[in-house]
Amino acid sequence: MTLHQTIERSKKGDKLAQRMLFELTCGFLKGVALRYIADESAVDDILQETYIRIFKNVEKFNYVNDAATMGWMRQITAMESIRYIKKHKRWHELASEGTSSLGSQPTKAFEDEMYKMLKQLPIKQRIVFNMSAMEGYSHKEIAAHLEIAESSSRSLLTRARFYLQNQLKKNDSYEKV
Repeated sequence: MTLHQTIERSKKGDKLAQRMLFELTCGFLKGVALRYIADESAVDDILQETYIRIFKNVEKFNYVNDAATMGWMRQITAMESIRYIKKHKRWHELASEGTSSLGSQPTKAFEDEMYKMLKQLPIKQRIVFNMSAMEGYSHKEIAAHLEIAESSSRSLLTRARFYLQNQLKKNDSYEKV
């Protein structure tokens, strides 16, 4: 069954289709959540809330293509991750443990290295970097979601990029890609 068919059947409340949608997308969405929060048990909570939101709103979703569908689901996951962080007031306390990779770079070694570098960023920098570089949000949108000034968003992104660039240079990662 294609993603489109799965979405259409999920709209009708088909439990088998909902399970299939979960199985098709869970790994990808877990990767998204892990970019924000490295705690696996917290990520499981986030995914549960994500799928509740997805299934609650799937009737309103108009399928265009698979990429748009995955983008919609990725956005919900990112917002649920931010809600979790805000709810638990863990901006500075989140654990930097966890196992995953970004899944968008050419080699497994580079994926692991980039993931480790992202985990080392302070939480606000990590969130802004993910929202901007990975999710494509503007600074205005980031500021609204995080309830910070646009200039703070730009500053946090600049610091995150500076740190990541220095780490890549330090580790000679530019040559590995």
